[in-house]
Amino acid sequence: MHVTNDDGLITIALEGDLTSANLNDFRAMVQEEIDAGSKSFCIDFSGAAIIDSMGIGCLVATYNSLRQKEGTIQLSNVPENLKDVFQVMRLDRILSIV
Repeated sequence: MHVTNDDGLITIALEGDLTSANLNDFRAMVQEEIDAGSKSFCIDFSGAAIIDSMGIGCLVATYNSLRQKEGTIQLSNVPENLKDVFQVMRLDRILSIV
């Protein structure tokens, strides 16, 4: 995973799937940025093809944490198969997919 800060927008570029196998690193990165006061996040899925239930739960938990702090999260470069998953679960209603 690679993290960049562009004028307060924290972009986390996934370098692999968002599954239980690598969630600890993702959670740690997000929490570190939230603790530093960041409120706007973009998760770049260009390097991911799979998300499991733990990954989905982590995105929802991140959304909830940011919402409490009046922050935002958006997902970018989401592959069609993952967009389908988000739509079926109606997560596209709370997570902005750009």
